[in-house]
Amino acid sequence: QQQDLQHFITSSPWATAPVWTHVVQQASRLLGGGRAQMLVLDESGFAKKGDKSAGVARQYNGRLGKIDNCQVGVFSALVHETRATLTGARLYLPEAWTTDTERCESAGIPEAERVTRTKNELAWELIAEAAAAECDFDWVGMDAGYGRDQELLFKIAGLGKYFVADVDRDQLVWLSL
Repeated sequence: QQQDLQHFITSSPWATAPVWTHVVQQASRLLGGGRAQMLVLDESGFAKKGDKSAGVARQYNGRLGKIDNCQVGVFSALVHETRATLTGARLYLPEAWTTDTERCESAGIPEAERVTRTKNELAWELIAEAAAAECDFDWVGMDAGYGRDQELLFKIAGLGKYFVADVDRDQLVWLSL
């Protein structure tokens, strides 16, 4: 059974976007929606040995608090009061990966995904997809890794959403009433 699941995840030709859309819609419906619902963004690192796993590189691993050999994913979760569920995920691919066609092919990374995107760009994709799926949330929450990106904050505001973002202590914050 474990081999069947591994094959399904890595080798079968299924589209992930419709699955995530369904997950987002069901989560929004089941959690209740409304102003109390928030989409939360964060990343997580997964320590790895070797260099064959997709996206693995020496990079900052927040779980360990240091630079290490790891994969990094950007995730979104829908939160309502004390309940939360994962609603989206993106694997961060360092430029060393996106410029190495042979390595990407060997790891099974689809050609369309072999594009260098920042973690903040991946976070925006997750926000935009949740909004496009008609997920009912008014707020977006994030740490300073995302909060320092003024462009991301303006895009969120452009969707008519509010945000709660940690910022660097010396970051200029504009308040518009």
